[in-house]
Amino acid sequence: MTDALEGDRLVVRATTAEDADDYRALRLEALADSPDAYGTTLAEACAYDPERWVTLAASGATVLAWRGRRPVGMVTGGVNDAHPGTRWLYGMYVTPEERGGAVGEALVEAILERTRTLGAPALYLQVTGAMGRARAFYARLGFEPTGERTAMRRDPSLALATLARALEREPIRVRRVGSKVLVDLRTRVLRDGDFSRAARHPLDAAPSTWHFGAFLGEELVGSASFFESAGPLAETRDAYQLRYMAVEPGLQGRGIGRVLLDHAEAILAANSIQRVWAHARDSALGFYRATGWEVVAGSEHRSAETGLPHTTVTKVLTGAGGGPG
Repeated sequence: MTDALEGDRLVVRATTAEDADDYRALRLEALADSPDAYGTTLAEACAYDPERWVTLAASGATVLAWRGRRPVGMVTGGVNDAHPGTRWLYGMYVTPEERGGAVGEALVEAILERTRTLGAPALYLQVTGAMGRARAFYARLGFEPTGERTAMRRDPSLALATLARALEREPIRVRRVGSKVLVDLRTRVLRDGDFSRAARHPLDAAPSTWHFGAFLGEELVGSASFFESAGPLAETRDAYQLRYMAVEPGLQGRGIGRVLLDHAEAILAANSIQRVWAHARDSALGFYRATGWEVVAGSEHRSAETGLPHTTVTKVLTGAGGGPG
């Protein structure tokens, strides 16, 4: 715990590695207090080594609530494989003295806010048939039964009812940014997180370079950079190369890349840039074709940076001013 938690103030935030002891203590308390509510048993959790608790806390997937220095509630959010593109809320626990107060709602709202930021359309959770009070609590917060019922893996005699709350998707917003904002996302997506070969370019800071970021709320979820370069289109003036096109892995397939490119291309065209081109990963050729880019015949090659197969693609920007004299 940090020294910032003082008095009797309620603090709700995602865990970090230094919260591992509080996380462990509250999780074990939850498993002892309500064993039928969780898929993990107290004995299993007690067997975790200290490093595992640190890793779990450091992931930030769990949100803890503290009253002063005392941990009084917790909840975890994660990917919902049963309903692709949506999120799960699970592992909810509030200490007995705080039940019926503000802690539970604050924890759920923290996961709802994270879900909105990630652009997921719904948040799901499960409760056992015996948890009537929990059902009423979630109903008050807008969660409704889906009709789905499953058996708990740990104990098939316990039936789990699924509840869900639909969320409005936060709009994708695109704006120009500095290259430093994009390096982390570029490297995680395009260099497998290997920061020893971080995705930086010698012309990142050049005045002629255009960097764009796609945002959900204030979270960066997509990047694209355009560098002045005729490249294989030497006969064309005002051509730019697209590089470092990347979208957060968990959000791919939701149209973020298309919105990002559409916005960037419109801005470039308005600034008299006539054509764009890129060395596209072969795995992304379908995306580029769907957004109006054309494959350059005979341009297949392997990237010197990644070793992956690439093909050159190009696009004439509609509405670009100027042109060859």
